[in-house]
Amino acid sequence: MAVLVEPVKEKQFVLGPIYSGPYPAHLHDVVEILVLRRGHMGVKVNGTLYTLGPDTILTIFPGMVHSYETASEDAKGLFVGLNPRLLEEFHQRLITCWPVNPTVRIRECPPDLENAVSRLEEYMDNENHPLIQAYIHVLLACVFTKLELVPSAGVNKDSLVYRIMYYIQAHAQENLSLDSVAREIGVSRSHLSHLFSQKMHIRFRQLLNTIRIEKACHLLHDPQRSIKEVCFECGFENTRTFHRVFLEEQKMTPGEYREKIANGWVSDSHYIEGI
Repeated sequence: MAVLVEPVKEKQFVLGPIYSGPYPAHLHDVVEILVLRRGHMGVKVNGTLYTLGPDTILTIFPGMVHSYETASEDAKGLFVGLNPRLLEEFHQRLITCWPVNPTVRIRECPPDLENAVSRLEEYMDNENHPLIQAYIHVLLACVFTKLELVPSAGVNKDSLVYRIMYYIQAHAQENLSLDSVAREIGVSRSHLSHLFSQKMHIRFRQLLNTIRIEKACHLLHDPQRSIKEVCFECGFENTRTFHRVFLEEQKMTPGEYREKIANGWVSDSHYIEGI
C-alpha cells in the first residue's frame, strides 16, 4: 500500500479491505483511515506503536511516517485513502495538523459513525457508488470530534527519519544508493545505515524496492504500458532485475500479475497517488 508523492490524476479516494500484512515505514500526502472490525493490528505512527482492537479507527494524516507491523490472522476491516482536497471542510486541518493520538473507538464517537462505516463496507466493491463520498465525509466528521489536533509544523517533520523517508519516496525512480541519499540528507553513510537498521527496521534496498514495486503494480493496470516501460519508469536499470525483485515482492512475475489483472483477480483499489 505504498503511496508515492506524485500528482493525483484520477482517483481522489480509494476504498477497500484493510491491508493486514506487514509493510515497511513510508509516508505520503494523502489521508489513510483504517477501521478494524475484527482481530488485532499493530501500526507504528511517527515512532509510536498503536495496537488496534475490534472497532478501532486509526487516522493517518499527510506526512506521518507509518508502517504496518503485525496483524492477527482474523484481522478484518475497512481501508479509506483520500486526497485532503476532496473534503473542503477538513482540508486545512488535514494538511496543517496532526492528531496527538490517531486512534479512536467507534463506541466513543457519535452514533452516525457506525452507520457510515457499515454503508462504506457495503460499497467496497462499487467505488462508483454516488453515496461513498458523503459517507466518507460523515466518517471523518465523527472521528474529528474525538481527535486532539496540534500543528504539524515542528512536531516531527524536521526529524531525520521523516526527511529520509520523504526524499526516498520522492526520488524512488532515480538511481538511488545509500551513499547518494546520505549526501543529499547531510549525514554519514554509517549513520544512515544505523537509522535504517535501528529506527526503521528495514534495509535501504528493501525499502526502495518495495516502493518501486508498488508503483509498478499500479502502472501494470495500464494496458498501454509495456512491462519494459514500467520497469524503467519505476527506476530499475534492467528488466532482469525488475523481474527478480517483482517476483520476490509479489510471488509472481510482472507478466503473471498482468494476467491476473486481465482476469479480474487483482485490484488496484489500495493505490492512490499523492498530492
